[in-house]
Amino acid sequence: MSTEFITFLAPPGESITGYDRTAPSTSQASPVPETFKEAMSIREEVFVHEQHVPLENEFDADDSRSFHWIVYASVSNAQGGSPNSGAEDRKNSATNRMPVGTIRLVPPPHPPHPKPGTTHAIDNAEAEGPDADETMSKTSFHDGKEPYIKLGRLATLPAYRGLGLGRLLVNGALDWASKNPQAILPLRSPTSREAARVESGSSEAQEQWHGLVLLHAQKSVQGMWGKYGFDTDGSMGVWDEEGIDHVGMWKRIQVKEV
Repeated sequence: MSTEFITFLAPPGESITGYDRTAPSTSQASPVPETFKEAMSIREEVFVHEQHVPLENEFDADDSRSFHWIVYASVSNAQGGSPNSGAEDRKNSATNRMPVGTIRLVPPPHPPHPKPGTTHAIDNAEAEGPDADETMSKTSFHDGKEPYIKLGRLATLPAYRGLGLGRLLVNGALDWASKNPQAILPLRSPTSREAARVESGSSEAQEQWHGLVLLHAQKSVQGMWGKYGFDTDGSMGVWDEEGIDHVGMWKRIQVKEV
């Protein structure tokens, strides 16, 4: 789903293996995709510079396997020209696309949900490792087994807020997801399905994504997410990510049959 003003980036995978998390996006070397660097430039402006998240924590392990969207604004190169500029100047002026907003979609699997009252440096590493508490996978909205996608890193540059770009990004990502469930959770071979059943100890393995969406919302903007159709999961409580209170919110969307 790419247009003149929105670009879609499939999971960049190994192309960002060499991404230097201690350096800004403008300093990243090839083969990091330009589109990914644009997304990171927005995230750095909003989360690092505005909200004081450490730069080294903004890029994380989920970026390589996530789907990313970037929205652009048209910016004229003629800005700052003379008010008496004539038709010739206008003819020679050019318009560039400027990245101004981004969002990402993280497919399954995910670590267990964070415990209320805990503190985390990176939102995709809440409970990794052998000591993870399995009860953290269950909530009032989630049975602990059903596959879900996770929206996050929604960011818009300050000068472009209030224009509906956040809603455009959210709707665009969810619309794409509803039409591409197999891209989110590819069908596995019979051997892989059997291995999953044995590992889970269940007679049935969760094979498909049925439209369940999670986000870790900053508590201060959960009202905005509510307008997008997300409901707060009170059983998840409140936890700290990078010094900012977060809550869990869920939504279920209609998925195209495959």
